[in-house]
Amino acid sequence: MKKYIFLLIILTGCILNIPSVEKEKINIFKDRKDAIFSPSGDINNSEFAISPNGEFYAKEIEPYNHGRIGIFLKNGELIKEINVFDENEAENDLKVLAWHPDNFVIGVVYHKDGGSEIKMYEIFTGKLLRKIILGNFYHYFVFDENGEKIYLSVDGEKIDEVNLRNTDFVFNSGINLPWLNYGWDIGRNPWEDKHGGFSSNKEVLNEKFKFFKEIGVNVVRVFLFCDLRSGVIFDNNRLTFDKYVYKDFNTLIEITENIGIKILPVLFDFTIADGVEEENGIKVGEHPEIFYDIRVQKELLNLFEGFFRKIETKKVIYGWDIINEPEHLKVDSSKVDNFISAFIKLIRTIKRNEKITVGALSRVYLSKYKKFNLDFYQFHYYDSFENNSSLDYHFYNLLIEKPVIIGELEPTEIPDKLTKIWERGYKGVLIWANEEFLKDGWRLYKAWIDVH
Repeated sequence: MKKYIFLLIILTGCILNIPSVEKEKINIFKDRKDAIFSPSGDINNSEFAISPNGEFYAKEIEPYNHGRIGIFLKNGELIKEINVFDENEAENDLKVLAWHPDNFVIGVVYHKDGGSEIKMYEIFTGKLLRKIILGNFYHYFVFDENGEKIYLSVDGEKIDEVNLRNTDFVFNSGINLPWLNYGWDIGRNPWEDKHGGFSSNKEVLNEKFKFFKEIGVNVVRVFLFCDLRSGVIFDNNRLTFDKYVYKDFNTLIEITENIGIKILPVLFDFTIADGVEEENGIKVGEHPEIFYDIRVQKELLNLFEGFFRKIETKKVIYGWDIINEPEHLKVDSSKVDNFISAFIKLIRTIKRNEKITVGALSRVYLSKYKKFNLDFYQFHYYDSFENNSSLDYHFYNLLIEKPVIIGELEPTEIPDKLTKIWERGYKGVLIWANEEFLKDGWRLYKAWIDVH
């Protein structure tokens, strides 16, 4: 039976009880190549810790006792120097270096102010991912095989355990796909060419979702009907789905279920009535009549009533996003409210157990959606919003009793933003997956997720 000892942990202000586990038959600190310990007081600067895949190693580098570690390729090439100590910290010695099992994160322990400070870094950028302060002087520290827990010891005998997954933030976080072909992932090719919806791009969609799962994504926000350039056929105000809609949507559900993640489908985008009828000389969907013409709106609602009754979502729906950034619509606000209300009522009637949200442009617009009593709230953040919608703003200041997520986040300074959003009480975050993120930025996302 586990005995509990009280330790003070600073995990964004949380105080937790940490279980102390009995010494296992096989000592988890014995013969470790992926960690350096300090049974005699401090680590031996001639030793090094080898990453689990054998591609990297880490060691303390000169000047010693100044909190400097080097990350090296296995051939000895230095790829990153990391300064562990803060600028105002005095000379000190390091107690542990330990690799996370995903090979992208290195953990460091040193003693400070009557306890141990643990810092975890992404190895390619040296970005600090997480800091934990414990009220004990530890000389041993390793990650478990899944990277979800850390084991610590003062003497290598009695072992304390910390669960890194101490919030559900990670399980409510992920990415915006957001589409393969804007506006016709669900439905026919609007230019009468080869079909390019999800059912014709099954392998591509599967590979993307598989990649998302591998980097720690749990929720994917994906746009469906966008500006209605496809999917819905308008025939003298009589609305029908084209022949690809259900096949494409079912493909999305099938792949989502097989990969083992959740999706947040966005029904419509603001481009449905933003005043733009053509792009580069090509006609695109522009249907303000669904807001202004009661008969057309009723036809659309009837069409989607059939849609929601027919589809099988197989418990993969994180929630339904009625419309993306309606603040951009060139439509009277009362008409927009009526449209949103009608779709909320429709979904709650048919899909009673599935949650509903709206993708607000930024935090300053959240209050206008309280009247809809959404299941969770969502706003978007891009760096240009900082002056009017700072990420420093705490969730509790919103005076919203439901969870709030950041539905779109520009993928710059990823670890710093994720830490800030997490610490300020938000439920989760969905990265906007641009080319830079898909090329390199995902490493920082994965590394941060791995230690939270």
